[in-house]
Amino acid sequence: MSARVRTREWSGADYYDVLGVEPDAPSAVVDDAYRRRAKELHPDRNPDAAAAERFKEVVAAYRVLRDPVTRSAYDEYRLRVDMGTLYASAPGRRPDPGSLRTIDHLAPPRVPRPRRPLPDWARTTISWVLIGAGLAVALWALFGELPAPSEADTPVAVQVTLGIMAAKLVGCGLIVHWYPQLRARWHY
Repeated sequence: MSARVRTREWSGADYYDVLGVEPDAPSAVVDDAYRRRAKELHPDRNPDAAAAERFKEVVAAYRVLRDPVTRSAYDEYRLRVDMGTLYASAPGRRPDPGSLRTIDHLAPPRVPRPRRPLPDWARTTISWVLIGAGLAVALWALFGELPAPSEADTPVAVQVTLGIMAAKLVGCGLIVHWYPQLRARWHY
């Protein structure tokens, strides 16, 4: 039931005072105080604009104080503000390991797998396929029937685009072929 705790909303108001209850009041007293204050200030019963704002404060106070986890966090926040240790841990105080909550929604740390190099035959095959595709595109750009250009394109623009594509394919093929030597030179 507890939602995300936003302490910056807690800095401007004393929720116990808003509901008119003592800090050690049981949850039944908090529920009764909320119902009483909500009936007084609800916008349907009280047309005053200030009452509508006070009603929002009452709802915010009840959301914090009705949940035991949020209420204990709010009490801890008030205590640390009163002691002047809001952003620093209390001196000499260590958290109880049993009270720390575990974060179970995060993924476990990733264990890196050992890197296995690509077999030479696979790397060579991939590189020759890329180089062959690049040469085929270059021959298509020079001697083949080009696709129909659109209104904005000319046949020369299509040939240049195919030439760029061919250069990229050949370049990628050469990089794949020479990758082990390049990695040894640049990565170490």
